[in-house]
Amino acid sequence: MTMCCYGWLLGRLLIACMLVATGSARAADESAKPPMIGPSFWKASQLFELCTSQYQTDRAHCEGFITGVASTLQNEQISRIRVCIPKGTSSNDVVQKVVWYLREKADADDMKVAAVSLIGPLLPVLYNCTAGQTAAVPAMIGARS
Repeated sequence: MTMCCYGWLLGRLLIACMLVATGSARAADESAKPPMIGPSFWKASQLFELCTSQYQTDRAHCEGFITGVASTLQNEQISRIRVCIPKGTSSNDVVQKVVWYLREKADADDMKVAAVSLIGPLLPVLYNCTAGQTAAVPAMIGARS
């Protein structure tokens, strides 16, 4: 291989790496989606929008957020109120329960609070650690049962 061909090949490789690094190579269903711009800490309404979005990346952000909160609450060294998710429960199952709550039970005031402030108290209610007993329902959640 001559030096000129080597330089050409190296240039092409560099361009390909730059395209991948900047995210130009996206999934087909994501091509028309505008970039997600917003605060780092979502309101419950923003989380609901992500969870019900037509875009897979939005739904992945939703799932990551909810499962992150659930995982934190499962750790007895971190959380005073624990969550006990039954063995075999998928992350999608947990997300669907939260989305159901946001759609069916949450009111306009709930949707304005930080998502973690709503989801954090909700998960111990949905996934109580004491078999056969209901967890104490936080005031914000218990008002609409």
